[in-house]
Amino acid sequence: PAGGVVGAAEIAKQQNIPKILTLDMGGTSTDTARFDGNYDYKYTTVVGDAQMLSPCFEIETVAARGGSLCQFDGAKLTVGPESAGAFPGPACYGAGGDLAITDVNLLLGKLDASAMGIPIQVEAAKMKLEVLQAAILEEKGQQMSELEILRGFEQIANEKMAEAIRKISVVKGFGPKEYSLLVFGGAGGLLAC
Repeated sequence: PAGGVVGAAEIAKQQNIPKILTLDMGGTSTDTARFDGNYDYKYTTVVGDAQMLSPCFEIETVAARGGSLCQFDGAKLTVGPESAGAFPGPACYGAGGDLAITDVNLLLGKLDASAMGIPIQVEAAKMKLEVLQAAILEEKGQQMSELEILRGFEQIANEKMAEAIRKISVVKGFGPKEYSLLVFGGAGGLLAC
């Protein structure tokens, strides 16, 4: 994550952009940071049960990523924090995985299966969506369209990422309107707008 912040800062400097908020979305996490000519640091970091007293970049990480599982808990739609992982991965990887944000983006037409570096199985993702749709109907007696479900998952994931951006900006007294958003990572470009 720190390498992404440094790279983004260098791109901003080259383009004469004085202030950026970064959004790095990949398969395992979404990381956000703020850069205004200087890096934000924190001096205490907790990793698991360990507390480290050492300066590091202030990066807000959320469990909204390509592998975030998209589920129905009997009452509402949820996104993460559980992950499909690298194996089996999202349903469209064809290894028996459950519906994940990657599948949502695929089924919404944001990902071109033919442009992916691995074989993508649209039907596997569609089948998992249909199972989830049936579960909603059975549990709530409510027929939701596939598009409603997909847009719901998309909105939940986007809100988690927006909250991470708020934590590095608004919560600390910085107005996001003063910053450019620089996105990267495997899925950052899908969600920038």
